[in-house]
Amino acid sequence: MKTSNPLVYTRKYRVNAHDVNGDKYLTILSLLRSMQECSLLHARALKTSVWDMEEEQITWVLIRKELKILEPLELDDDYTVITYPSGFEKFFAYRDYLVFNEDKKLVAAASSTWTMINTDSRKLSKIPERILKIGTPADLKFLTKADKIMGKPQSWELVDNRLVRSYDLDWNGHVSNIVLLRYMMEVYKVRGIEDQHIQNLLIHFINEADLNQEVSVEIGQSKKESFAALRSKDGKSVASSRFTLR
Repeated sequence: MKTSNPLVYTRKYRVNAHDVNGDKYLTILSLLRSMQECSLLHARALKTSVWDMEEEQITWVLIRKELKILEPLELDDDYTVITYPSGFEKFFAYRDYLVFNEDKKLVAAASSTWTMINTDSRKLSKIPERILKIGTPADLKFLTKADKIMGKPQSWELVDNRLVRSYDLDWNGHVSNIVLLRYMMEVYKVRGIEDQHIQNLLIHFINEADLNQEVSVEIGQSKKESFAALRSKDGKSVASSRFTLR
């Protein structure tokens, strides 16, 4: 559903059984998936979705997202996602997300950075002027932009290898960023770190992964932060993440 302001989009969700982990908490992947669905619906309403830009041969690509979870949601909780554009530049667009529980309490927030690529060449493309002119809501205070600096651990440890399969591809024809994050988070889950333990999460998406491509999963640790990275066989970075525990 839309609010009275066309630049702000709101949608309600419920935490269903397929959205939770064994402790009945909403998984971070499910939370991010609802955020992305909300922003996709907003893009369609604004006529700026991948399907609206097919003739221009351009599409959106997420390059950074920083998520803060103030209070984990649980099974059967109702929650509301609000999203809106928070800034535009020649090659970059920014979008914020706010998540409220049924008591209208803020429980999570995320800032994201997007760019555009040509769907044929897969190279960076300028954002069309008609999109730059959309603007941002005048009555909202925007979140701090997702951190450009990922940092790194003292050392990396190779812990897994993943082969990209057909169901890892999304409607955009490339590996979903949710899938890439899943590759990284699963190696920590088997070490006892569950979604409700994570308070802050930063994700960088650097290069695309292709069907049947093998990517390695590496992890590392600093004093307060945990890291994970995906690399292709030639050593090229695909994605990286950093999180802190509550």
